[in-house]
Amino acid sequence: MDNNKYESITPENDDYKITSQDIVEGKNKKKKKKNGNGALKVLTALVLVLALLVGGGAVFVNSYLSKMNYGDSKGEVSPELDKEEALVFDEQVDADADIHANLNDNVLWYDDRIYNILLVGVDYGENEKVMFEGMYLPRSDSMILLSINTIDNVINMVSLSRAVYVAIPGHGNKRLNTAHAYGGAKTLIETIEQNYKIRIDKYVTVDLSGFEQIIDILGGVKIEMTAQEASYILGKYQAGTYNLDGETAAAYARLRKIDSDRKRTGRQRAVLNAIAQKLKGSSVTTLFNLLDDVLPLVTTNFTKTELISQATNAPKYLSMQIKEDIIPHNATSLTMRDGKEVLILDWDETKSYIHDLLYPGIIPQSAEQEQ
Repeated sequence: MDNNKYESITPENDDYKITSQDIVEGKNKKKKKKNGNGALKVLTALVLVLALLVGGGAVFVNSYLSKMNYGDSKGEVSPELDKEEALVFDEQVDADADIHANLNDNVLWYDDRIYNILLVGVDYGENEKVMFEGMYLPRSDSMILLSINTIDNVINMVSLSRAVYVAIPGHGNKRLNTAHAYGGAKTLIETIEQNYKIRIDKYVTVDLSGFEQIIDILGGVKIEMTAQEASYILGKYQAGTYNLDGETAAAYARLRKIDSDRKRTGRQRAVLNAIAQKLKGSSVTTLFNLLDDVLPLVTTNFTKTELISQATNAPKYLSMQIKEDIIPHNATSLTMRDGKEVLILDWDETKSYIHDLLYPGIIPQSAEQEQ
C-alpha cells in the first residue's frame, strides 16, 4: 500500500503512534527474545502470495492450501483457567450491570457489502511438531478486525483491546483475551459479536511461535522508532527508522513496559504495515519460502475455495485506503486487580463508535429487519 493511503485515526487526547515529542530518556535495557505479539502480519502475506498461486494450476494451489489448518482452534481448556482469571475489583457490580444491559440489545450489525475478518494472534509455544496435541488453548495475544468496506473502498484495521471486560458465553464476565482460552476462535467470535454487536464473517488465527523466522525471510522490516523505543529495544538513544530482524521486531511488537498496552497495539499495526510494504518488493522465491513457513501456523474457517476467491481480490484490496483505529477509541483508565489489567467500557458509547466507523451512514441490514 502507498503511504498516502495509510491513515491513522487519532483522537485529540491520545496519539496511537508515539512521536518524537513523546521521547523520555530510559535506561539501556538488554533486548529479550520473545515470540511476537504483533499478530497477524502474516495474513497480509497469505493473501498477497495466494494471489500469485491462483494462476499456477489447481494442483499447485491445493498443495499450498493443504499446509493450513482448517476449522476451529485446537487445544483443551486449562483446568486452572477459572482460578487464573478470577476477577474482583472496585466498580465490578456496576460493570456487570452495564454488561447485562448491553446483552439485552439483540441487534447484530452487518451489511453484506462490508466483510469483517478477525485476525487473531496466539502463541502455542515453540514445539511446532506437537502443536495442538494435548496443549491448552492459549489466550489471544492480539485481535485485529480487518473490515473491508466495498462501498467506500476502505479497509478499517481495528485493534480490540485485550483487557476489555466482556461477557464470555457460558463462562461469565472476564477479559476479552480469555475468550479464546475457553473455546478457541469460535468462542472468541461469539464473545465479540455478543458484546460489540458486529458480525464477524471469517477468522484467521496465527500461531506466533514462528513469527521471528517469517520476518527474517523478508530480510527484516523497517520501523520508525522513537528514542525511548530505540533505547529499550536496541540500546540506542536516537529516534529514527531502523531495519528490525525477526527477534527485534517481535520484541518491538510486544513492547508495552515503556507506556501501555494501548500503545502496543499501535506498534502491532505499524509492523503489519511494514510487512505489507516489504512484501510488495519481495521476489517470488522469497514469497514462496514465506508460504512454506507461514501456512502451517495458520488456522482459519475460510474454505480453500473462499481463500482463492479472496486472493483474486488482492489487487483491489491493495488499491483501497487503509485506516487504523483502536477500540476503545478514546483512552480509558485501567482497573488493576492482582496484577491484571481490566478495561471497563461504556458500551453504548463503544457500540455507537464502532458502528459509525465500520458502517458510516449505513443502516445495517439487521437493523432494517428490526423496523
